[in-house]
Amino acid sequence: MTQPDRRFIEETFPVKEVSRHSAREKNIRHGHISTLHIWWARRPLAASRATAYAAPTKCATC
Repeated sequence: MTQPDRRFIEETFPVKEVSRHSAREKNIRHGHISTLHIWWARRPLAASRATAYAAPTKCATC
């Protein structure tokens, strides 16, 4: 029986580090010119980018 194809997000995803970066990225926008109006083309926060990367990436330690 073969082992299942494990992904990075399932094994060693650094939740605390991503949360810290996401909070910093969100808070850094206060006082920035882009906060003067609703920003429709806003880029995803660090958490969204990290999960989008980690989901298809194969686990290197598995």
